[in-house]
Amino acid sequence: MSEPRSSLSRRQPRPRLETEQLHRLRVAAWHSQGVVVIRPEEVEDDRIRQAIVNEADRLYGKRKTEV
Repeated sequence: MSEPRSSLSRRQPRPRLETEQLHRLRVAAWHSQGVVVIRPEEVEDDRIRQAIVNEADRLYGKRKTEV
């Protein structure tokens, strides 16, 4: 059953994407655009995780808040 629609529906907060949906979006981004989305906390190897964070900091600037 679909949710009711109204002119105000676009102003309603949207639920956060579920983990599986995010994973599918990451896979699609990789295959269609060659874009990699890696959450540092998902990388088990400490050296690789730090290398990813260092490169992201270099390319995009340091994060304002650490997760």
